[in-house]
Amino acid sequence: MGKQAGRRPAAARRLLTAGFRAKRLQLRHFPDKRLSPARNWMALQSMDAILAPLRHPERSALVSIFMPCELLQAFGFHPMFAEAMACYINGASAEKEFVEYAESCGIAETYCSYHKILLGGILSGVVPAPRFVVNTSLVCDANNLTFRRAAEHYGIPRYYVDVPYDCSEESVAYVAEQLREFAGFLEGVSGERLNMDRLKAAVACSGRTLELLRRSQGLKRGRFLHNDLTSELYEVFGTHVLLGTPQIEKYAEMLCRDLERSGPSVGVRLLWMHTIPYYQEPLRELLNFSSRCQVISCDMNYDAMYEMNPEKPFESLAGRLVTDSFNGSSDRRIERSLEMCREQEIDGVIYFCHWGCKQTLAAARNVKEAMEEAGYPVLVLDGDGCDRRNSSNGQMATRVQAFVEMLEDRKKS
Repeated sequence: MGKQAGRRPAAARRLLTAGFRAKRLQLRHFPDKRLSPARNWMALQSMDAILAPLRHPERSALVSIFMPCELLQAFGFHPMFAEAMACYINGASAEKEFVEYAESCGIAETYCSYHKILLGGILSGVVPAPRFVVNTSLVCDANNLTFRRAAEHYGIPRYYVDVPYDCSEESVAYVAEQLREFAGFLEGVSGERLNMDRLKAAVACSGRTLELLRRSQGLKRGRFLHNDLTSELYEVFGTHVLLGTPQIEKYAEMLCRDLERSGPSVGVRLLWMHTIPYYQEPLRELLNFSSRCQVISCDMNYDAMYEMNPEKPFESLAGRLVTDSFNGSSDRRIERSLEMCREQEIDGVIYFCHWGCKQTLAAARNVKEAMEEAGYPVLVLDGDGCDRRNSSNGQMATRVQAFVEMLEDRKKS
C-alpha cells in the first residue's frame, strides 16, 4: 500500500480500507481471548471510527484529539481523528512512505511524526477530503499548522477554537461562545438546523460516561486487569472524539464490570504519561499481558474529568476544554497525574518524550522533579510514537528493563 501512495493514491486507499475492514472482521468474530470484554469492545469501536471517514468522507470532519465532538454527533458527522489515523497507518507498517512523501513536500524532518504521517496521506491523496476541518489550540503547536495546511490543500472550510490557558469563568464563557458559533458553522456546512435535543443527549451521555470512567479509576486500586499497550491507546478514542456516544458509555460500564471481577494486583504498577509507542517489540514483550509489570493507566485518558450539565451543553463542552489537564502549564498535568498515582497505587512513572512534541520535551524536567519529590520514580524515555525510523529497540529495552528492576527492588525493600 505504501508503494502505491505517491503514484496511485486511490488504489492505495482501497488497499488501506480493505486491510482495516479485514481487521474489523477479526476483531468482531475472533476477539483476543487475553483481553477483557471491555478492551475487545473498545478495539472494535476504534476500528469503526477509523473506517467511517474513509467510507463516507462527505459526512466526516478532520479533527484534533482535544476537539469535543458532541456537536458533530448532533449533525451526524464522523470525526476523522488525525493522530489516530497516523497510528493506524503505522499499524499497517506503511508510515515510512507517508513520512517521506510529506518531507518531499517540504514538511520538516523534526515535525511531529503523527502529523507528518497524516500530511503525507493528505498531500499524496490517499486520505480522502473530508467535508471540513475543525481543531482547537490545545497543547500541540502542530495542530495550527497541520489543519490549516489540510484545509488549504483540500480547499475546504476550517473552524478554529481558541482555548485560553486561564482556568476561569471568563475563559469558559469565551470558549462557549465560540462553540455556539461553531454550531452555526455546522448549520451552514450541512444545510441543517441544530437539533438541541440531540446535542443535550450527547452531552448527557458524556457526563454519564465520565462518571463511570472516574469510578474505574478507583476500581483499579489493588486490582490486576489483563492489559496491553494498544488497548490504552484505543481508550483515547473513547475519552476524546467518541465521548458522548452510546458505544463509549457501554465501554465504560463494561470496564467497571471487568475491574470488579478482576484479581488482586501483582507486579510493578506503572503510569504512562503521553502517547505510547505500542508497536515496539521490547515494550510489548515486557508490558503486554505481564504479571511482572503492567501499565495501569495512561494520563491522556483522564485529562478532562469534568462534570457535564446537559441543560448547558455549550458551557459544559467549554468547561471540559478549559479545565483539561493538558491546557496551560505543566502544573495541572502533574497534579492530575499525582492524583492517579495515589488512587491507583502506582509504583513508577514512564514519561514518554515523543519525537517532534515540543510541549512534552519542555515539561519533562518539571514532571520528573515533582513526581519524584512526591515519592514516585520517573523514567524519561525518548522515542517516537508512530515512526519506526526514530526508534531504537535496543536502547528502549535496556532502559525500561533497568527501570522495572529498580522498582522491583524498591517494592521488596
